[in-house]
Parts: sequence; C-alpha cells; structure tokens
Amino acid sequence: MPSIKKPSRLQLILIVAVVVLLVVNVFLAMGYFSAVSAKADLEKDIEWRETQIAMLEGRYNIGALERELAEAERKLAEEAPFPKEIDDLELLDLIINAVQEAGLGSYTYTPTGAGTVSIGGRTYKAHSYAIELNSDEQLRRLIKFLGLIEELPYQTLEINDITLSSGGETWWLDFDIEIITQ
Repeated sequence: MPSIKKPSRLQLILIVAVVVLLVVNVFLAMGYFSAVSAKADLEKDIEWRETQIAMLEGRYNIGALERELAEAERKLAEEAPFPKEIDDLELLDLIINAVQEAGLGSYTYTPTGAGTVSIGGRTYKAHSYAIELNSDEQLRRLIKFLGLIEELPYQTLEINDITLSSGGETWWLDFDIEIITQ
C-alpha cells in the first residue's frame, strides 16, 4: 500500500490560507446579499414615501391654499356683516323714519362716540348712539319703534341699556344702540 505522505509545511500554510479565504468569502457574500436586500427594501420605502408626499402636495399645496385663503378673505371683507363705515346722517334718517312709522313725535338722538370691541381675536370699531323717546300715546308704539330699530339694515346692531318708565299717561324709553364696523 502506498503510504500517504505527510504534507509539507508550505502545503499546510496554503491549505489554511484557502480555508481562511473561503470563510472570508462566505462572510463577504452574506454581507453583500444582506446589503442588497436592505437597499431594495429602502428603495421600496423611498418610493412609497415619495408617492405619499406627492399625494399630500396635491391636497396640501401651500401656494394654492394661500391663494384660496386670500380669495376667501377678500370675499369675506366684501360680504362681511360688519359694515366698513357708518354714515351718521343715513342712520339718523333711518331712525326718523322709524319714529314716524311708529307714530311717535318726540325723540332725542345723540352719537356717543366710538370705542373698540374684540371679536374672534380681531378688533373692530363700536359706534354708540343714545336714543330717548317719550310718548303720551300707548306703550305699543314704543315697542313697535324698538322692533323697527332691530330691523335696521345693520347686521351688527345691538340694543343696550334699555330703560322704560312711565309717569301718568306718558312713557319714556331710553336706550343705546351699538353698531360694529370694520
């Protein structure tokens, strides 16, 4: 039988080097395939996120939303219930018409100045007017007059500090109106 030769020292070193290289090669291959898999997963995630961002940009396009807001603010300023100004003479004419329609004769109308009021975080002007009436007639005429004042074409009109008193057959009505403007 042939005898097996013992490998030389150089052969042993070469065998060990080949085994080490094979092990290193296996580790490198595992790392490479793991990195390729992670890269593919990240690319899918990036693609999914880009799709989401594109969808959100369509819904939440800041430029388009700012234009819509500016248009809504412009329309609100034009159509707001807050008038831009109060013409005191026009208001006096409306009050005179209400006095006549209610069948009253004597009244006093006094602009008491303008203050400010805060509504929804914004500040507006509040124009105040004092009105005093008396009637030797029936109380219903004063009540009719108040109804006519409530129907004035100012959506921000408010009646305050109403005082109704009588002395014999005479009734006195004192109140303030406040109209809020921009």
